[in-house]
Amino acid sequence: MPMKRMGTWLRYVYTPLMVTLVLTAMHVQRSEWLGSEVPRIVVIGAQSSERADHAWSVAGLINVPRDSGTCTRCPMECTVFVSESTWSCIVSLRMVHDARQRTPLIIPFSPPIVSADEVEIWIRRAQAAVLCPHLPRETFLTKGREDLKALTDHSRDPNVLLFTRSVVVIDIYDPRGADLSFVDLPGLIENHEDESLIPLVEQMVRSYIKPDSTLILVTVPAAEDLENPKALKLARQADPDKRRTIGVVTKPDGLTPGDTGKRKMWRDIFDGEVSKYQLQKGYYCVRLPSDEERRHASRTKTEQIERAFFDGTAPWKDLKSNHRLGIPNLVHDLSGLLMEIIERALPRMREAAAERLSQCRQELASIPSNLGADAIAEVIEIISSFCGKMKDVVYGQGEDKSFVHECRRQFGMFERSIRSTAPDFRPTLSVDLSQGPIELDPADDVDKLGIDPHAEYTAYPQKPLSLSDVERVIQESTGWELPYNIPYEAKVRLIRGFMKDWPEAGMQCHNNVADALHREVQVTAKDHFGRFPPLQRLIDSVLRTVLDECVEGSRIIVVNALDGENTLYGTQNRQYLQRMRDRWLARYQSHMSAGRSLYSGPLSARDKQESAEERENAAVAALRSLGLQDVTVHELYRRWGLPLERFEDEVTVMAEVRSYFDVTHKRVSDSIPQAVKLNLLIRFVDVLQARLIGALTLSSADSAQRMRDLLAEDPEITRARAKLQDSVMRLERIKREVDAFGV
Repeated sequence: MPMKRMGTWLRYVYTPLMVTLVLTAMHVQRSEWLGSEVPRIVVIGAQSSERADHAWSVAGLINVPRDSGTCTRCPMECTVFVSESTWSCIVSLRMVHDARQRTPLIIPFSPPIVSADEVEIWIRRAQAAVLCPHLPRETFLTKGREDLKALTDHSRDPNVLLFTRSVVVIDIYDPRGADLSFVDLPGLIENHEDESLIPLVEQMVRSYIKPDSTLILVTVPAAEDLENPKALKLARQADPDKRRTIGVVTKPDGLTPGDTGKRKMWRDIFDGEVSKYQLQKGYYCVRLPSDEERRHASRTKTEQIERAFFDGTAPWKDLKSNHRLGIPNLVHDLSGLLMEIIERALPRMREAAAERLSQCRQELASIPSNLGADAIAEVIEIISSFCGKMKDVVYGQGEDKSFVHECRRQFGMFERSIRSTAPDFRPTLSVDLSQGPIELDPADDVDKLGIDPHAEYTAYPQKPLSLSDVERVIQESTGWELPYNIPYEAKVRLIRGFMKDWPEAGMQCHNNVADALHREVQVTAKDHFGRFPPLQRLIDSVLRTVLDECVEGSRIIVVNALDGENTLYGTQNRQYLQRMRDRWLARYQSHMSAGRSLYSGPLSARDKQESAEERENAAVAALRSLGLQDVTVHELYRRWGLPLERFEDEVTVMAEVRSYFDVTHKRVSDSIPQAVKLNLLIRFVDVLQARLIGALTLSSADSAQRMRDLLAEDPEITRARAKLQDSVMRLERIKREVDAFGV
């Protein structure tokens, strides 16, 4: 370990019966966020406590220099697996970019390391990489110790993190080792110029000791007062019952002959004479080897030196029992204590593993399965499936009908735009702008059409035209016609007036639907072909060409259809035209009465509920009941209104032009949307499959190889599938192991 002073360390000691289960669960926990149910032993203490050295010496894994000026600045997880092959080690990174991030990103870092002497420099490089997320990871792969110190110097580069939650993960496979795992954390900080780092490190410790399945080992230097350590305070908060906290006294050789009070305190605590500091699982005392002993003495020799120290040094030599002294005794007892936690945690581990297993299976089911060997058949099937999806989208046959709803909305807005161009005839001598347009029925029928009255659409309001305005149009249009003949050109001029904005409204509708189709095709194609980037690039190119052709073809048809409406006016729907002409003629005549008109003055609420025709029929019926049997609506207005003889031509033109608008408005509101649907939407899905498959040029000799190249899968999908398959396998293994214990 390249750190002189390690803050907190975690280690796991498992009996052979449970080693496979717990270590496998820990491996899954790293990448799958299995939860906090995996049993573990956590050792916490101040930054100055040299416990990391103790953790590595207990593990007996690798010899690591203890150079000065370095500290642990990120969590380091080390797991040792007993391997039947040769010794090896792999270092990877678990990047945590956000404290709320649920699944950290696992990133391979080192190549397989086959020499224990190389582990130290790779640990240094890995820590530098997580402390410098702003630099490419490749920057650190070949750096030496001095270069790494310079790169991680915060005073030189403010972007360098002083501490981070991201983790250096070390997996060691050792045929002569022991199955265990520990995590080395930054030590608790009492003071720092950057005060935000103190709670950051403290929160790391809290998160590790919070789970109920964790044993908390609190290390306290022998010369320190038990009232002061922050680690003890955190342990009391996480474990108020003191049932999973163990005290570990370190640096026992730091007690001087003059520390008589401290010597007595420790003797009383270990002999059970003091209740104030007692823990349910008691205290242990360990002595770490010195640098000289580490370099020259074997593990067996260092254990003998430790045992000789306790046998000859007070107060340890005077204890009633020595079974809580020394690293071997601590390791031995931790195994049994951990087994108790494992037995309690098994039900929770089973639930957590089952829940994550179900989630992994669902995620795996959402990823496309591996393809077959026939690349040509696979490509054709993928394209055919996409074309089927697009047909369902256009025809509204799938579950998601949002595209159809958008098209219907655009068509409805087009109808509103066309309706807004209705000629605004006012059968009065001058226009009263305080009055609104004249309608057949006072109530607007927007809601009856099922259109949102607040929907945004482009309105083309028409200039109000009075009797005088229409009279002027007739006069300007009159040529060599015989008297009493209304010139056809006058009607043409008025019709062109309300049709002038139709091409713009029609193209706006067409283009909006085309844009919606573009978006739908783009999203569907990305979702369908995104798994195969080479195939997606080819398909995108063909789709753009086919879409452009269909859009241009339908545009020409829409333009021609609207141009046709503005030339050679006419209709075969003569019955509807005649009916609307009569209604508008009567409606306009009703406004021509001066003071005695049936429509003079504002209408009452009751009158608004009656149509103009109903009121006219009621008036005629009343007169006939008085004996005027020959009276008609026309005769009614001729006798009691404006002199119809003078404005009869103008009113007739108003009625005929307005009724022709009603005919063409209904016709265009149907024909243009139908043209867009037929010549853009349906045309596109009809030609799509043939064009896409044709672009593959399957008749060439190299078609099979080209199809295999097109089916090169996105590496992210391949990795995601492999990761989920591995997770499912490991979680199934955990479940089987837990079930084997009869939980």
